[in-house]
Amino acid sequence: FSLLSSLPQSWLPRTPPLPLPEAGLKVISKKDNEGSVEEMARFVSSSLLILTRMVLRLSSLCYWGLIYMGSFLAVCFYSPHFLRLVVQGPKKAFRWRVRERAPRCLTDASFGEHYYVRMKNSGMRFHCVSAGENGRPLMLLLHGFPEIWFSWRHQLVAFRDRYHVVAPDLRGYGSSDAPSGWKHYQLEILLADIQDLIEALGYQRCILVGHDWGGTLAWSFSVQHPEMVEKLIVMNAPHLAGLQDYILRQPSQLLRSSYVFLFQFPWLPEFLLSLADFKMVRDALTGKESGIQNAKHRLTDEELEAFLYSFSQPKAITGPLNYYRNLFRFLPVKCQDVVVPTLLIWGSKDAFLELGMTQLMKQYVQSRFRLEIIPDASHWVQQDQPEVVSQLMRTFLSEE
Repeated sequence: FSLLSSLPQSWLPRTPPLPLPEAGLKVISKKDNEGSVEEMARFVSSSLLILTRMVLRLSSLCYWGLIYMGSFLAVCFYSPHFLRLVVQGPKKAFRWRVRERAPRCLTDASFGEHYYVRMKNSGMRFHCVSAGENGRPLMLLLHGFPEIWFSWRHQLVAFRDRYHVVAPDLRGYGSSDAPSGWKHYQLEILLADIQDLIEALGYQRCILVGHDWGGTLAWSFSVQHPEMVEKLIVMNAPHLAGLQDYILRQPSQLLRSSYVFLFQFPWLPEFLLSLADFKMVRDALTGKESGIQNAKHRLTDEELEAFLYSFSQPKAITGPLNYYRNLFRFLPVKCQDVVVPTLLIWGSKDAFLELGMTQLMKQYVQSRFRLEIIPDASHWVQQDQPEVVSQLMRTFLSEE
C-alpha cells in the first residue's frame, strides 16, 4: 500500500463509474432489506400460529370423537340390560313414581338440624344438616352420586361431640337449588360453592371430607385453596390427575367407568335411570356386587327410599348427571399437588373404581399421607363400615 501511494496517479488504473439503474429497476436500500426481513418474520409467525390452531382444533376433534365413540359403545353395552327389563315386564319397566312424602329417617332429629344457607356470590340456596355446637372446628362432609346428605348419617352422629359437622346437599341434589343447564356444573363453579359455603357458615378453614364425587371435589378444592383446608379426608375417590394417569396405564378401568360415557347423552340417561322405578339406582346401592357388603349396615327399605325420594322428583336426576357431562371438560388435568395432610380411605370391593389406582395417589400429596384400605367394604364405604371409617378418621385427626 505504501508503494502504490508513492506512484503517480496517472499510472494507476482507473475504476469505471457504477452504471445508473435502468428505468423501472428498484434500488434496494438497507431500510428496505430490514422491512423484508420483518415481513418474512411476520409471515412465519402467522403461519406457525395458524398451524398450531389447526393442530389444537384437530386434537380437540379427535378427543371428543373418542368420547362420543365411547358413549355410543356404552349404549351398546347397557342396551341388553335395559332390553331385559322391558322383556321381563313392559308395564313394570316403564313405570316409576314420584315419592310425594319423605321417609321418616330424612327428618330424624337425631342426625342433626336442617336449615338452608344462601350463598353470597351465586345466590344459590343449599340445604344442610348439621350436628355439634357452632364454633367448634368445622367438619364439612361432601357426598357423591347417587347420594344426598343422608349418606353421612353415621358420621354426623360420630363426630358431633368434637366438631361442628355439616353435611350439605350439593348443587343439583336433594333440597338444594338445581339450576338447569350443564354449564352451571363446571368444576370451577362447584369449587366456588364449597368456598362460599365455608364462609357462609362463618369459618375460614375446615376439615374437608368427601366421598365419590364429593371426594373428587375435595381433592381439587384442596389444590386450589389449601389455606381453607386444615386436613383432607377422601373416601373411594381418586385425584383427577391420578385417575387420568391410571387409565392410561390400565384401560380396564374404562370398562368399570362405562356408565360415565352413557351419561354424556342428553335426556337418555334420565330415562334409563328411571326405568323400573329407578332400578339402576337401587342396584347400585343394594346390588350383590356393587351395593353395601356389610350385612349389618345394608340399607333398609326406608333408608333406600331416602335416596329414591330425592331422585324421583321431577327433573331431579338431571342436575347430578350434569356433573358427569362436564367431567371430560376437566381433562386433561395438569399434575397439581395437595399440600395438606391427607387420609385416603378405600373399600377394597369397590365395583366402580379399581383398587390399583390407590397406589398412585401418594405422588400427588406433598404432605403427610396415609392410605387405609378396608377389606370387603364396598364403594359406599362410609355407610358400609361406619365404625371402622370413624375410627380411622379419629386417629388421623388426632395426629399432629
